[in-house]
Amino acid sequence: MGLPEPVQEWHDNGAHWRDGDHDIFVIDQGAGDAILILHGFPSSTHDWVDVVGPLAAEHRVLAFDMLGYGLSDKPPEGPFDLMAEADRAERLLAERGVDRVMLVTHDMGQTVGAELMARHEEGRLAVELTGVVVTNGSTFIDLAQLSPIQQALLAMPDEMLPEPLDPAGLTAALPATFSPAFPPSAETVEAMVALLQREGGDRLLPKLIRYIEQRRANLDRWSSGLMDFTGPMKVIWGELDPIAVVAMTDRLRERAHPTMVEVWSDVAHWPSIEVPQRMADAILDW
Repeated sequence: MGLPEPVQEWHDNGAHWRDGDHDIFVIDQGAGDAILILHGFPSSTHDWVDVVGPLAAEHRVLAFDMLGYGLSDKPPEGPFDLMAEADRAERLLAERGVDRVMLVTHDMGQTVGAELMARHEEGRLAVELTGVVVTNGSTFIDLAQLSPIQQALLAMPDEMLPEPLDPAGLTAALPATFSPAFPPSAETVEAMVALLQREGGDRLLPKLIRYIEQRRANLDRWSSGLMDFTGPMKVIWGELDPIAVVAMTDRLRERAHPTMVEVWSDVAHWPSIEVPQRMADAILDW
């Protein structure tokens, strides 16, 4: 079965980059000061499809689907590891000649960004981080309210599912993480499910969800990465997020370094999908 037309168009606007043994889907658009977008679980760069265009009108925008996600390879044995994704981000920026970059992070990508921030403060990141925009994510895993589906996946063995998941179940579950004011269109849900199921990605979910265990094991390091980063940070949070709850912004406000916090009362977990133009404007205005 082919990809839905909007996903195929996104595919055609990017390219595959050979990183070691794997093909990684990369978006690289625009020119000027660079922005790197780090996507969340269980989705892909396509979450940012309506944000990249406005950003790329003024900046160079890079994004990649992490291993096991979206249009990138989905090898049965991974490795699916957030440290490895931070390494991959560094390699991508180096190969593309980027030496200064602003991070924009969401969900799981917030934790990959926290590792990059920690490396930056340790003086061992090859690029300069000019700033960070943080959107809904649960790096502070002690505050997260995991969904029933996340808890069920974590309770499964760390191995591939024998059969694909029922797409109807995925289609029914996703809208619960969106705001009632901005429910996902049928086309949005179709795209998210198609990208998740591509090359059997849904069968990998019990393995991919182990990123939560990595967060728990590295809570001190990645919390410090967010809290101790000496560059400017802007926090944009959907208040209605049932998982990455808004209480996380209280902790981020405690940072000793420059922080701007915007809480959007009508938005839930997916600001880049729910209010893409507002999201783009907030990044560009900053």
